[in-house]
Amino acid sequence: MNAFEQIAAHFFEAQGYWTRVGLKIDLDKAQKRSVGNPSMPRPEIDLVAFKPGKNELLIVECKSYLDSHGVRVESFEGEESVHKDRFKLFNLEPYRQLVTDSLVKQLSEEGLLFSDSPTIRYVVVAGKIKTGHETRLREIFEKNGWQLITPAALAEGLRKFAKRGYEDDLATMIVKILERNTVS
Repeated sequence: MNAFEQIAAHFFEAQGYWTRVGLKIDLDKAQKRSVGNPSMPRPEIDLVAFKPGKNELLIVECKSYLDSHGVRVESFEGEESVHKDRFKLFNLEPYRQLVTDSLVKQLSEEGLLFSDSPTIRYVVVAGKIKTGHETRLREIFEKNGWQLITPAALAEGLRKFAKRGYEDDLATMIVKILERNTVS
């Protein structure tokens, strides 16, 4: 679990989701073979968020990229590139379906879902987006029915989280300090 995943979890918790960070998915050899990689390690989902009232399950990829170029269009379209490997759930349909089905089964067996058929949404939380790429990324995500949480949306959601009562949590405290000491 990294700090950015924890921050993203707070973002979704402020919207009424329960969250799990760094959830490993159990797959057997036959399942791994079905996607052409019998020796792959267990897939790990950065963040899973569930909203019981809506029976909505979010499968979330968290990319801070704070000191890099940011999330880029090439990660989701165009020529094959190393950037596409970072977003397998979005770029490899058989892999996405296998991981999704296994996740739903796993959470159902743990008693964490109301039904075996929650509404599934795929989400990327971006700490930074490459300059000039946000508009096209939004178009790609909308076309595919995915959700893109931009840095601005993340900041706004964290501000809402910080309005809650006191919590002994690093991310909450940092946002509270920044919000209360912003010079206008």
